[in-house]
Amino acid sequence: MPKISVIMPVYNVEKYLRRSLDSVLKSSFMDFEVICVNDGSPDKSLNILEEYAAKDSRIKIVTQENQGLSMARNNGLKLAQGEYIYFFDSDDAIHPELLNMAYNFALKHNADLVCFGYEKSDGIEYAPKEIKNIKYKISDNPLKYAWNSSKLRISFNVWTKFYKKSLLDGTDFIKGIYYEDYPHTFAILSKKPRTVLLDAKLYFYTLNMQSISNQKITLKQIKDFYEGIKYVYSVYNKPELVKELKLIRRYLMPKLLKNQLKRCVKAPADIKEQIYKSFSDELKDLFDKDMVSVLGCGIVRYIKYRKIVNKYPPFNLYSMMNIFNVYVADMLEFI
Repeated sequence: MPKISVIMPVYNVEKYLRRSLDSVLKSSFMDFEVICVNDGSPDKSLNILEEYAAKDSRIKIVTQENQGLSMARNNGLKLAQGEYIYFFDSDDAIHPELLNMAYNFALKHNADLVCFGYEKSDGIEYAPKEIKNIKYKISDNPLKYAWNSSKLRISFNVWTKFYKKSLLDGTDFIKGIYYEDYPHTFAILSKKPRTVLLDAKLYFYTLNMQSISNQKITLKQIKDFYEGIKYVYSVYNKPELVKELKLIRRYLMPKLLKNQLKRCVKAPADIKEQIYKSFSDELKDLFDKDMVSVLGCGIVRYIKYRKIVNKYPPFNLYSMMNIFNVYVADMLEFI
C-alpha cells in the first residue's frame, strides 16, 4: 500500500493538467498513488489522464458523472489506500518537496495535520525554489492560526494541508455547493489535531478566470456560502467547544460576512435585490444566534448589517447604546 494518496478531481482542465501531473510525478517522495477522479469532464482531460496512467502505474483513474468538486473528493477518499491524504486541484502545481517534507514532518512530530503556504501562478510557468532551514511551529489546538497574520498560518483551502487519513474519518465535503473548502477546514480544526505549521510555500495556485471566484455573482453563490457558515456553526455549537465557538464568532464570522457583503455589492443589477434579501435572511439568523460581533466586524460594518436586516428601529441614542453595550460585552469576553 502507498504511504500517501493524492486525490485529484479533474474537470475541464486540459490546459493545465499535464503541468499538474508532471509536478506530482517529479516529487522527491516516490511512495504515493494519484487518484484522478474524472468528474464527467467534457474536454480532453480523460485522454490526458489515460496517457499518463499508461506510463505510470501510480496514476489511477476513476470516472463518474458530473457531481461537482465535493463528491469527486469524497469518492476519491473512499478509494484511497494511503496512510496520509493530500487533496490537489488539477489546474495547479506542487513543489517537488511537498510530499516529502509534509510526510517527514508528520512522522517526526506524530502530527495529524501539516499546513504550509502557497504562491500564485499563471498556470504555465512556476519556479520551485530550494527550501532550506525551514521554520515551523507545532500546535495541539491550531484554530487560532486560521486568522493569524504571520507566515505561520492556516488558510481556508484544503490544498495547503496534508492529512493523516484517520483525521478525515466522518468529515465529508458538503455535496453540491460552491466554497466547500472552508467549512471542511474548520470541521477538521474542531477536532484539535496535532498540527505542524511550515513556513514554506509548497503549492502553486493558478489564477484561473473560470474559477467560481471570478464568475459573475449568482444567488447560488450567496446561498452556498451560507450553507458553509451554518455547517461551521453546527460543528462548533457544542458544550465542549464553547471557547472555540467564541473564537469563531469573534474572528471567522466577520471575515465570512465581509465576503458575503462584497458579493452583494458586486451583484448584477437585475438580481441585486434578491441577493440582498438572501443576505438579510442570513444576517437575521446569525443575529438570533448571537454570532455577529461588534468587536469583530467593527462598529461601521455592524451597523450596516443591522440596517440590511431591517428589523430594528431607526437608529437613535437608545439603539446606539445597545450597540455600545454589545461592543463592551465583546471586549470583556476576551479579557
